[in-house]
Amino acid sequence: MHAAPRSSRLAVYVSAAGSGDIHVLSPDEGAGSPGTTPQPEWRTVQRLALGGAIMPMAFSPRRHRLYAIGRSAPFAVHTLAVDAHTGHLSLLGSSPLAGNMVYVSTSLDGQWLLSASYSEDRIAVNAIDADGLAGPTLQVLGTPKQAHAICPAPDGQHVWVSCLGADQLLCYRLGPGPLPLSAQPVMGYQSRAQSGPRHLAFHPNGRWLFAVNELDGSVDGLALGQGDTPPRPLSHARILPPDQQMAPWSAELRISADGQWLFASDRRAATLSALRIDAGTGQLTLVDCVPTEALPRSFALSPDGLTLFVASQETGRLSIMAFDPDAGRMRLHSQLACGTSPTWVEAIALPH
Repeated sequence: MHAAPRSSRLAVYVSAAGSGDIHVLSPDEGAGSPGTTPQPEWRTVQRLALGGAIMPMAFSPRRHRLYAIGRSAPFAVHTLAVDAHTGHLSLLGSSPLAGNMVYVSTSLDGQWLLSASYSEDRIAVNAIDADGLAGPTLQVLGTPKQAHAICPAPDGQHVWVSCLGADQLLCYRLGPGPLPLSAQPVMGYQSRAQSGPRHLAFHPNGRWLFAVNELDGSVDGLALGQGDTPPRPLSHARILPPDQQMAPWSAELRISADGQWLFASDRRAATLSALRIDAGTGQLTLVDCVPTEALPRSFALSPDGLTLFVASQETGRLSIMAFDPDAGRMRLHSQLACGTSPTWVEAIALPH
């Protein structure tokens, strides 16, 4: 098993909808020693109170700004500065949003804040200024039922949106302002009926797009075409083992930086799964599925791919899990409290 390098440059951020704050976690430099302790101990170094139901978050491309979405009225995006040495957060400003947004991301050049509303069937774009501060809403587009995720494609020229209630993935062209998204999708993909595509992740090779399906407990892989050429089916796999018969309620997915592993959570089964990605074909193989605490709505993966941070929305605890990439196995290392109803987790190497 690879030993996870101990680094004070890693920080984890957990938004807690019930307590209206963000918890900043860092590894304890005094715990263990390199080569003998594969996981350091973690501690909370900051609790930033913002108020309201703080839920989805996204970092700027330079990792110097964190955007946190408030999902209680008045709906707003909070721009937070990230201290490069400590990882601590400070509020720079807040701007109104186009509605109750369940997902947020930024364009690859950092100029646009992209958000999606599940309850209002819409996506929106806010401007981001030269200092990284999110500003007013510039564009709002209606979507099919229950837009859930909005993610920029690796080419920087397209944006993909999952519409859970319509079983569709839609792609918009992204260009210069003042209205950066094309008024209509330039291509799309029809998922299986009642699959419910929820969250999206691009493979590091830039050619594959994966979607976790909330309603049937599976992941679909798509091979992206050139330009506006529609994608084609690549792979499909269940994230729950065959003996797990309960109705799925899948949530999050993450892909390791080396592109070898895909991780996915299911809230109803309270599980976290590891699937191997074949580097040549994109085929998925379920290798491990471990129990978590109740309602693992969100989790994050460390940049080195050796640690998973899984938030239980029901218990308010963050489970820190070690991952062995050779065997494809996960194990619980430790837990700590992370607020009331934690709903989003991000793990980053701090900017220099």
